[in-house]
Amino acid sequence: MPDSVLRHRSAPLRLIALRLAVPELESVAREATVIEAYRLTIHYHDARHSDQVATLTRRRNEQTAHLNVAYRKAEKPFAFDFRLPLERVTALAAGLRQLGFDGLDDMPNIPWFGADLWLLERAAGSYHHDLILAPSTATGPYAALAALVSEQLPQAVRALPSI
Repeated sequence: MPDSVLRHRSAPLRLIALRLAVPELESVAREATVIEAYRLTIHYHDARHSDQVATLTRRRNEQTAHLNVAYRKAEKPFAFDFRLPLERVTALAAGLRQLGFDGLDDMPNIPWFGADLWLLERAAGSYHHDLILAPSTATGPYAALAALVSEQLPQAVRALPSI
């Protein structure tokens, strides 16, 4: 599928980051000290939890990685910052490579209504790749991706009530 069509399909998920004033992942990855960056955007279809954007960055000469998780709340968005051991980022990166993340397209047969959606992104320098998946209906490598992210970045998938 052409990149323009995929970007169009991911636009509503990207809008969550825009509303939270979170910079685009491509911009983050191009910062001079950033080695690699990952992002998980979660949209809850029934608003039972606040939509969220988790951005993980690994920078040169730092002994830890930085994870920022921003939540969309009615009153005012807010975020949590975490420092993670580099081993977590290494395990995440290795798992993504093993699953062939960079070669995967959006999950087939995405239920566009009635299911939570994830936009998972990876960027390094000028490289950027993303895909959309619905963890509740995911199978094969998409289910493995959801499990990998949940295991390595539990803070990124922690939901908050929408109130």
